[in-house]
Parts: sequence; C-alpha cells; structure tokens
Amino acid sequence: MRLLRLNGSQTSNTFRMDSVPYNYEDFTWVPSLSYRLCGYEILDTGRTRRHILMRIYHLICVGSHVFSVLFMIYRIIEWDSIGNDVALIIRYATLVTYVINSDTKYGTSQQKDAFKRLNSKLSALFPKSTQARIDHRVNEFYWPRPLLMLIVVYFGSSAMVVLGPLLQSGYIYLMENRFPFMHCYPYYIFDPQQDPLWYYFVIYVLEWLHSTLMVISNMSTDLWLVCFEVQICMHFDYMARSLESYQPHWTRDFADRKFISDLVDTHVQLLDLQDDLNGIFGGSLLLSLLTTSGVFCTVAVYTQLQGLNLEGITYVVFMMTATSQVYLVCYYGELVRILSTNITHAAYNHNWSDATPAYKKLLLIIITRAQRPAELSAMGYLPVSLDIFKQVMSVTYRVFALIRQMIE
Repeated sequence: MRLLRLNGSQTSNTFRMDSVPYNYEDFTWVPSLSYRLCGYEILDTGRTRRHILMRIYHLICVGSHVFSVLFMIYRIIEWDSIGNDVALIIRYATLVTYVINSDTKYGTSQQKDAFKRLNSKLSALFPKSTQARIDHRVNEFYWPRPLLMLIVVYFGSSAMVVLGPLLQSGYIYLMENRFPFMHCYPYYIFDPQQDPLWYYFVIYVLEWLHSTLMVISNMSTDLWLVCFEVQICMHFDYMARSLESYQPHWTRDFADRKFISDLVDTHVQLLDLQDDLNGIFGGSLLLSLLTTSGVFCTVAVYTQLQGLNLEGITYVVFMMTATSQVYLVCYYGELVRILSTNITHAAYNHNWSDATPAYKKLLLIIITRAQRPAELSAMGYLPVSLDIFKQVMSVTYRVFALIRQMIE
C-alpha cells in the first residue's frame, strides 16, 4: 500500500491495472477485528451463538474495568498505600489520565446508531464496479502496511506492560529461587505471607481484562475514525482529479451540466459526511489531545525514575506507539483538509472556457464551497492537523521538563 503524499498528488509508483481493487468491507475489517478482541461489535451482525459468547466476554471486560477503576479511586482517596513515593504518585497520575482517555473513546464507540448511519452512507457512496474502484484509486487508500504493523506493536507493547511483571517474577524465580509475585497495577496489593495464592491469580486476571478494555478502546476508536476519514479523503481526491481532467464544451451542454451537477451533489454529501464524523468523534478527539500530553509526560518521568529495566523498556515502546497513534489521526486530519482544498485548484485549472454559462454557475458553486476546506475538528475548537501534533509535542516536552525539574 502506498500513502498519498500530503500535497494530494499521486505517488511515484503507478497503479497496477491487474491488481484486484478492495471493496468497502476490506476497509472496515481492521477496526472491527480490533474491537472484537474485547468482545465488542459496533456493527452488530446478528444474534448467533458466537455473538452471544463475545457479548458475555465483553461484559466481563467491562465489569473488571469498572471494578479496577473504583478500586484505583479508593486507593487514591485512602492515600496510605501511596504515601510520599514520587514514582508511585506519577504512576497513579499516568493511570488516571489513561483511564480518562480510554473511557472517553469507549463512550464514543457506544454511539452505535451514529456509527451505523455513517458506515451505511459511506458504503453506499463507495464505487461499485471494478473500473470505478480503479478510477478512485481504492488500493492506494487501503490500510498501509506500516500502519498495520503499528497496530500490532501497540497491542504487543500494551500487553507487555501487563505481562512484564509476571515475566520478571519468573526470571527472578529462575535466578534466585524465589517468586516475588509482581503484578502491573499498584492499587492491587498482594502479600504472599498472608494472602492465598488464588488471590494473586484473580488480581492478574482482573488486571488483564481491565487493561484489555482500555487498550483496545483507545486504539480501536481511532481506527474507526481513520477508516471513515480515509473514505472521505478518497472521494475528495477522485472529485478533484475528475474535475481537473474534464473537458466541457458548449456542444455537450446536457452532459456537461449532468457531470457538474453530480459533482456538486457529491461535494455536498462529502461535507455533510465530514460533519457527521466530527459529531461522532469530536468529544473524544478534544479530550484525547488535552490528555495526551499528560500521559506522555508522566510515562516519560516514570520511565526515567525506574531506569533501564524490562518495565522501563516496555513503557518506552508504548509511549512511542502512542505518539504514532496521535500522529496518525493528525495526519489524516491534514490530508482531508488538503484534498478538499485541491477541489478549488482543480476547478481553476481545468479548461472551462468552452463551457456554457449554466455550467460555469455550477462550477462557481463548487469553488465557493471549497473555499472552506473540510476539517477533522475536535468539537469545533481545534482543527486536527499536523500543526496541532507539533503543538502537542511541544507542550509535552515543556511539561516533562517542568516535572523533572520539580522532582530534582
């Protein structure tokens, strides 16, 4: 898969005519599969036995998550188990911020009807014939391999954050012949001298299910956003290319007006679809951008305090993949803005001089509407773009430097 460059132009490699274009379901399988890892299906497919079992598993994950969050709040209020341990305070700050971020995205995913409506509209707009898919360059907009690898690394590093303490305990047992019963989250306290062994097993199961829901919600909701945004980008790109290459003439007035009126209708549809997308994801985008700096800073400080061990390495990998996740969303926010703006350039560049006045009036409508580019917006407050990503990283570094200075 080849990503478009940010100027919206075609990549250097030409599209292979003998390749089989993807269909719409090929785009949605990635976020669908991602959410199924915690038993959740946004696009319900029926009431089969498998669906019922997945729903039960999902409810168990939700129950474990709710119990763990309440227990975390209890430990914070109690404070006795935290004391004046700076590293532990920073770790709690990281967990609280990440919980808020993940739960907001999980709440976004509960808008099933809105997801289904947007999915249905984009599916209806997707090119049906093979030639139409080739013309739309469907394969160029398909999930790129680096992104798929990022998803795998993100889930892998997140799993290692939970499994790391168990692996460390196993290593210590092999080296020193003692099992320290380490686990991930500090709000569960296990004393091997007093507590039964099954209690440690229960703690680990709760931590795994709790972490599963948070990690999957955090990534999968963004994958649905990217899936929908890619479709809108694809249609904007096709619209700009077809408009620029079209050659109107007054002798073909009816066909010309049919072409331009269909283009006007499609443009209106795309702008409405972008508004629908912003309505679904705007709240989680805003809170995600606000909390991302906090998560990065606390993880960075905690990693620096812990030093270079297995836990520190897994946190570093996790932080890198989380940064890439934010960049991914901002990249597609930038891409939709540029591709929607390219429609104006296409309208100016294509040969409209031989067209009739009626055609030119419809063309003017497109130019006027395209002056305001489509934007991925966080509730209308922040247009999500690469500039926002740079600002988030800048704020993150400043806050990290401040926290480190305060600790020292």
